[in-house]
Amino acid sequence: MHIDNALMRPRLVCLCLACLLLTGLLPQTMAARQHDPFERLFGRQAFPAAVKEFPPYIEQHWTRVLQAEDTNPCLQVNASCLPPADAPQWLYLVSKAPAMDEMTLLRTVNAFFNKFPSASDMQNYGVEDRWPTLEDIFNRRSGDCKAYTLSKYFALRVLGVPDDKLRIVLAHLPKRKRNHAMLAVNTDKGVFILDNNTRPLDLILPQEKFSSQCIPLFMLNEKDRWTFRPDPVLLRAK
Repeated sequence: MHIDNALMRPRLVCLCLACLLLTGLLPQTMAARQHDPFERLFGRQAFPAAVKEFPPYIEQHWTRVLQAEDTNPCLQVNASCLPPADAPQWLYLVSKAPAMDEMTLLRTVNAFFNKFPSASDMQNYGVEDRWPTLEDIFNRRSGDCKAYTLSKYFALRVLGVPDDKLRIVLAHLPKRKRNHAMLAVNTDKGVFILDNNTRPLDLILPQEKFSSQCIPLFMLNEKDRWTFRPDPVLLRAK
């Protein structure tokens, strides 16, 4: 009986892929992608962002802050940027952090920054939108959601948390009709959110708790950018 090779080829490809799956020989990048804890955030699918999909103004703000923290790392060693009111608490945290379990560390960092009062960029800097450096944040001891998020991100980096466990999340809050920033952290217990709106100050919640409240728009860390391909109307919210 004659068998058409063109018909058999797709079947052979499927068979080979099945063998690779069973023997664990698929590339590690594919396996890692399947188990990316941030792949679905707040119930929505994340995608690696192409240049044209990621807003240039966000990239510019983030690049400026990264450069500032690289050339003048605010919280390193002696934390010289800290005002007297905050320096003792931060230095105590640095000394105790190595002995803390993961969740205690996150709660402590969340509370450290959430104690600062909220203030808009217009109030602090006289502009509609600014991504502050840590030095900016401590000079004013207040800020908006971006200030809380950035400060927690860099504090955790200084305390030894790798950037691949961290995501700055830019989301839309439908009930409030505005956009919001928060920090997502991958832990042994799943992805948890550090937000400035939670009370008590040290409260951190699993990302599933935010699914009905937030529509994620973009994610970023030092290495990569992601998009949730949002409706352009949401991007115009303040």
